[in-house]
Amino acid sequence: MNYINDIDKLVQTGKILPLNSAGSLIVQRMLRGEMPPIDSGLPRVTDADITTVASYIDNATFWPGADTTARSCTEDGQVVDFDELFQDVASDLRRAESRDRPFLRYISLTNRFTAGVCLDALEKDRQAITKMMNMLSKRASISEPVAVDKDETLYRIDLRDFDWDEPVDVDGRGFDDAWEAVAQNNPYAVRFEGNDAENAEEDAETDFPVMFADQMLSVATIGNVYYGLIGVDSNGRLGDFISTDLGIDIQDDLDNGDAVRAGTTRSRISRQDRVVERHDIAVRGGVLWQAFDFKANGANDDIFSDPFGFQAGGTEAIFTLPNGMLGFIIADENDNIVEDSDILLDTNQNNFRAVTSVSCANCHATGLIPVVDEVGPFAIANARSLKLNRDEVEELEDIYVSAEDFAKQVKDDSSSFYQRALTNAGLPAQGADPVSNVFLRFDADMTLADAAGDLGVTPDDLADALNDLDPSLDVLRRSTVDRDDFTDVYLDSLCELTFTLENQPEAAACDSVLNSRR
Repeated sequence: MNYINDIDKLVQTGKILPLNSAGSLIVQRMLRGEMPPIDSGLPRVTDADITTVASYIDNATFWPGADTTARSCTEDGQVVDFDELFQDVASDLRRAESRDRPFLRYISLTNRFTAGVCLDALEKDRQAITKMMNMLSKRASISEPVAVDKDETLYRIDLRDFDWDEPVDVDGRGFDDAWEAVAQNNPYAVRFEGNDAENAEEDAETDFPVMFADQMLSVATIGNVYYGLIGVDSNGRLGDFISTDLGIDIQDDLDNGDAVRAGTTRSRISRQDRVVERHDIAVRGGVLWQAFDFKANGANDDIFSDPFGFQAGGTEAIFTLPNGMLGFIIADENDNIVEDSDILLDTNQNNFRAVTSVSCANCHATGLIPVVDEVGPFAIANARSLKLNRDEVEELEDIYVSAEDFAKQVKDDSSSFYQRALTNAGLPAQGADPVSNVFLRFDADMTLADAAGDLGVTPDDLADALNDLDPSLDVLRRSTVDRDDFTDVYLDSLCELTFTLENQPEAAACDSVLNSRR
């Protein structure tokens, strides 16, 4: 094959299947160790490199016009409206023990099915539900959502399985439980009226017994909502979280040689130099990795001038949750916890700023990433000019370990915690991250089919109704609409399109939004 750099030809010859990394031959061959060819003498690609390729293939941003809806899978009746959705939820609740009903919630993929996506093409979405719930869990065990229907488009969770029944604080605002924190921050979470909807709401003791998976994920996995769900104070400092919640004494570990460090000038996601550092979590099993990033022209904008007393321009923390999944925190130069970073790069974001947790999860889809240390060898070779004494040289050798030892530590941490958690959850241990994949697809511009699915109607029915909806949606006749623009008119569109159903958005909300448009 002599066209490895020709993306179009790779697609034409079936080496790449857009939006399907698992089925793409190029990924399969890398996973088997066949690419580059064994007799080429070239080293095997790393897990991180395979993840990069898989993430590219699965990212809808890079494949405009390509969609699983293009496959011939639409049948008559491929639509689940809100009546059917609430009927299924209410029926499942009634089959449950009365004492369990207040803890049961439902996550639906029926908007994707109604948009025309084939059932077998929803596997990445199903994986995203499982991973989302476990990466937002504070329990020490892995739990899997349970499919309610034979098509596996509606899933039931028990809040207690993920400690989601406990109160949650999001940016200073308190919520009764994690589900309410997500629902009340989700612009697509709408309270419905009607027999089935009200029965479900009464049994589950919530106004929002069901949410669509991608809508829910787009709120729960980013920013301060994400921090609140995993128990991080978004108004706090990273150092306080490390010392108090993880029980780690950073300086003590450094003094005793219990930490591991590596520094690199060749980070793929940081604009400047980067130092990474490892510690054992003291209050339970697990590990913490910190990445210290430097600002250009900052107080110390390179990693070689002082291997001990550097001043970071920002920090990313990766720590294992009690169940082995990874948690992520971003802090600024003053150690304040923030939602995104202007030092870390994420080209999937419009502003290129990495945002927690989806940017981090996308990069660390298969686990922790090894770094080849440049600081230790340089500092030891230049100990005299750096004015390092014997004790400092010994400390340097203890902390800045060899490339082999560092790579082994990274691999051991990934396999002992994160990879094991993925396996226990029934998730693939290689390839693109399903959560960030769904997030990026959801955040992209919407087609007519996408909008129809979210509104619970077929694409043809939505096309026929566009004259009755907000004029901003008329562009769907020939093109796409920005996700934020659709969100802005979602509720009034929903009110218009569900007026013939038994279960409709509550009248007061519809009256309010429709009157505001007049």
